[in-house]
Amino acid sequence: MHPIIENFMERPLSHKVGAGVGLVALLSLLFWYFLYSPLAQTFSELEAKRDELMTQVGVERRLAKDLPKFRREVKDLDIKLKFALQELPDKREIPDLLASISNLAREAGLEVSLFRPMPEVSREFYAEVPVTVSVEGTFHQVCTFFDEVGQLSRIVNINQIAVSDPTVTENGARIKAGCVATTFRYLDEGERIQLSEAQDTKKRKRR
Repeated sequence: MHPIIENFMERPLSHKVGAGVGLVALLSLLFWYFLYSPLAQTFSELEAKRDELMTQVGVERRLAKDLPKFRREVKDLDIKLKFALQELPDKREIPDLLASISNLAREAGLEVSLFRPMPEVSREFYAEVPVTVSVEGTFHQVCTFFDEVGQLSRIVNINQIAVSDPTVTENGARIKAGCVATTFRYLDEGERIQLSEAQDTKKRKRR
């Protein structure tokens, strides 16, 4: 028998039990450090990855379920946008539209003392085209003019209305009226690109 084993066998029982317990503890520690701990960490990482994938699958399933609805909504918005754009003239139509507004004032019996287009105000995909208008006539004629403008096929807003200098003549009371008639036009693709580039340039200058 090996001397070390023979020496161990000759020791008291309490020593043998203590050595056995120590050996078991050492083996347990080695098992935990070299085998169980890495496996537990790997298991934990895999479990977290599984939960992440399950969450992602759930989100994708909901999106897939709602995809037909989203497509219908996009289609409906495209249709609405096309109808809205039909109400906005393009750049070539603006002179005729402004001429129509001026003609409506004269047809209503008003004297047009000022009809001055102002600089356009560009928005995301359209531009506001404001025109300063000053007219003189009866209250009824002014109201008729505003009503006729509202009946145009294109959108024209009348705002900043100011009335002054009421006078009484043989034909009735007359007033001077001023307003801003604002119509809108659709920006073509080239204009939208220029607008976007100009906005980007302004943002860079502010930094």
